[in-house]
Amino acid sequence: MTMTTNTFLPFHFQTLDSAIELLLPLGEQRQQLRIHEIGNEWFGREEKRFSHSLPDSEINLLNTLAGESCLVSNAMLEVLFLAEMYQAITDGKYTPLLYKEKTTLTHIPAPATQGWKVNPTTKSVTLPEHTCIHLQGLDKSWSLKRLTDYLKKTLSISRGRLLSQGDVTIWGPSSSEQEPWMIGIQNPWHENTKLGAIAMPEGALSTYSPLEDRRDADSGSDVLQCTVAGRDLVACHVWARLLGSLGLEAGLSLFAKRSDACEAIVLTKHDELHYYGRETSLGHRWLDLQVDHYHFSDGHGKQGVDSFT
Repeated sequence: MTMTTNTFLPFHFQTLDSAIELLLPLGEQRQQLRIHEIGNEWFGREEKRFSHSLPDSEINLLNTLAGESCLVSNAMLEVLFLAEMYQAITDGKYTPLLYKEKTTLTHIPAPATQGWKVNPTTKSVTLPEHTCIHLQGLDKSWSLKRLTDYLKKTLSISRGRLLSQGDVTIWGPSSSEQEPWMIGIQNPWHENTKLGAIAMPEGALSTYSPLEDRRDADSGSDVLQCTVAGRDLVACHVWARLLGSLGLEAGLSLFAKRSDACEAIVLTKHDELHYYGRETSLGHRWLDLQVDHYHFSDGHGKQGVDSFT
C-alpha cells in the first residue's frame, strides 16, 4: 500500500488472534494517547466477548450453556442478528450454528431451519442442545467496522485506515489532494509480488484463502485466494470466506445473485484469475490485474465473457 508516511501516524494493537494496525492523520500528542487507550480498550473488550481461546469469554459461556437460557450483551445480540441475516442472504451457506458430534469431537453445520432463540425482553439467547456458535470471523470484521464508525462519527476523524490480517476498512482520502488509497493484493504464489491493486476513496476489502483455515483446507475448493471489495466490511468478509469455501462455480453463482454492490477477484489453484464486477471498474478501480476470466455484473460484456448466473 502506498501513502505519504509523514502525514499518517500508525497505531498497533494485538489480540490473541491477530495484529491490528490503525493509520490516522497526525494530531496532537494528547489525541494520540487517547487513540491508544480507545483501541486497547476496544479490542480487549471485544476479545472477552468473542474469543474462543478465552475460557470465560461470552461466546464460550453461551456455547457451554447450549440448551439453557443465557444472558448476553447488546454487542453479542447485534452480532447474532447479523449472523442470522447473512445466513438468510447466503441461502444458508454461511452457517454460524454447528452441531457437536460426540463420537468424533468434530462440528458439522446445523441445517438452516435450526437456530437459536432470542428473548429481547431479557436479552437472553438459548442455543439448541448439542450445538455451538462459530461466527467464522464475522465478529472480528464487525468489531473493526464499529471502531471505524466511532472514529469517524464520534471523534470526527476525517480519514484513516484500519487493517487486521486480510480485512481492511478505509474512510476519507489518503492525502490532502483527495487521492484514493492504493491497496496492493498479495500474490500467494510469489511472496514479493502482487496480483494487482485497488484504488479506494472509501469502503472495505477482505482477502481470504481456504488453505489458511483448517475448517476449509479440506473442503475440496478449487479457490486458492479471493478478495472482495465493497462498502461494508462485514459483507466483504462473509463473501470472501464463502467464495473460498464453496469453490469458484458455486461461490460466484451465489455471489452474483445475492451480494450487494461488491466486486471480487478469485485466484484458482490452476493459477487462473477470475474477475467479478463492473466492466468500468477495470483499469479505473482495479489496477494491473492480469485477468483470465471476466464475469461482469453490470450487463456489459464482450466475446468470451464467462457467466455462472
